[in-house]
Amino acid sequence: MHRWAPAVFARWYGEVSYGIPAFSAAPPVIEASAGVTVPVGREEAFAALSDLEHADWLPGVKGLVHIGGPAQGVGARYEVEAGISGRHLRGVLMCTEAIRPERTVMTLEDGLDLTITGTVCPVSGGCRVELTARYSVGNGLTGLAVERASAGAARREVCRAVEHFAAQFARKASAGV
Repeated sequence: MHRWAPAVFARWYGEVSYGIPAFSAAPPVIEASAGVTVPVGREEAFAALSDLEHADWLPGVKGLVHIGGPAQGVGARYEVEAGISGRHLRGVLMCTEAIRPERTVMTLEDGLDLTITGTVCPVSGGCRVELTARYSVGNGLTGLAVERASAGAARREVCRAVEHFAAQFARKASAGV
């Protein structure tokens, strides 16, 4: 057995005990990350990353409508329609942190415990944009089953999101903007 196997076992199945299995009080959490290097400066990448009005490239997002607060930055609120793991969801996505030009954090106000974090770091030839989606799906066996069933789809969706994010800069370059 690998040295990390007990930690993985405890992570997935709760603490090891005899008799009735114990489950962690904390709900299972799925975290999916992906990154891309774009040929623009940090300010331009951050502006695109934090522009929720045009963020239909976000993981699973089908549409966004501004419903309150500033258009960008902390307090910006958008009604979001998303399709995640075969489920159709609606909610309010809010910017809860914006550190220009480094990091932005968006959270879903109600329903699914979802946090999307975007970071921008300078690299040779542009900047690196990392996107992380982190969500929990509930406790117990049902939460564990949903976590296992949706983790792969979450990873694919975050990868698709960064590809779409990068594509907007490719379109601008080909148009001469």
